[in-house]
Amino acid sequence: MHPLLGYRLEKGNVMNRKFGVFLFVFFCYLLWLYFSIYESSIDNWWSVMEIKDATTDDIQISVSLVKVFVGTVIFTLSGFIFYLLLRKRS
Repeated sequence: MHPLLGYRLEKGNVMNRKFGVFLFVFFCYLLWLYFSIYESSIDNWWSVMEIKDATTDDIQISVSLVKVFVGTVIFTLSGFIFYLLLRKRS
């Protein structure tokens, strides 16, 4: 047992794989979040924008927290499944 790290050094490969999957999924999540807020329109299915108030003169558009939460759950579950698939292969 390594005194500072708290785990055996032989398990470093597993920790590197877990951290690599975390970084990949987190990067993809941030990329999706950026594009779904700034580069998408309301008509896109992957957008997180919603119309708050519409009048004849203007439209108020904002970010839907429910859609962001659903996207976060989807990315978390996909990252967990991706990690399990990589773990079973080796």
